[in-house]
Amino acid sequence: MKSSPSPSKALHNRIIRHLREWHRKLGIIAAFFLIFLSLSGIALNHTDTLSLAHSPIKNSWLLDHYGIAPPSDVRLYVKDNFRVTDNLVWLDDKLLFESATKVIAIAPIIISEQQAFAVVSVDQLSFYNQDGELIDQLGEESGFPVGANAVAATEHLLVIKSANGTFQYNSEQLLWQNFHSLIKPNWITHNTANKQIIMAAKLNYRAQFLTLERIVLDAHSGRILGLFGVLFMDAVAILLILLSLSGIYIWIRYARARR
Repeated sequence: MKSSPSPSKALHNRIIRHLREWHRKLGIIAAFFLIFLSLSGIALNHTDTLSLAHSPIKNSWLLDHYGIAPPSDVRLYVKDNFRVTDNLVWLDDKLLFESATKVIAIAPIIISEQQAFAVVSVDQLSFYNQDGELIDQLGEESGFPVGANAVAATEHLLVIKSANGTFQYNSEQLLWQNFHSLIKPNWITHNTANKQIIMAAKLNYRAQFLTLERIVLDAHSGRILGLFGVLFMDAVAILLILLSLSGIYIWIRYARARR
């Protein structure tokens, strides 16, 4: 007649049975996190190949979640193709450069018989071609009137008003001269744009500060949900450790039982 197991062994068997049950249930839950962590980890290892760092996020909810505020200054020039958002200058959706000082105006101009555009800031004049490629930059060392506050333009002539007077730049002769005219220059003002264009300009501005790489990295670590997310991912890590330890223990008990 087969003897019944001792009370301690029966208790041990019940513990093993419950441990296996919970190990199986928690293992299914943990599998989803393992898959997510593995996929996000692979993506981060290949961020250059996947261009994650060059993929701006344009989701307003995520931008708000990260506290990325819209620009306070939005202006459009040259048929709305050029956009100024704070100190950033854009050609359509392409970021040209960030000015160290306020951008005063943008004007079309002819340089070497080719259409170009002059971007005038308080302390610098930059020329770009139609593709948004930099042609030249002029600063105080080249005669640019630092302290510019108004701009007028014709095909080959730029007139810049500054705190030190009004000057003209001839793109054919490449010369700065004092400006003298009985006719008041037609100072350039920014275009009046509709709400949709303004919103698109603001979104482009905000999107540059948040990339897909940052989202994947923060999701991988849990930081996308703040302190709660970090603590949650810590709990997941502890769960995975416990599952590993319980799995090793169950395997050892099973291996011993087969001997």
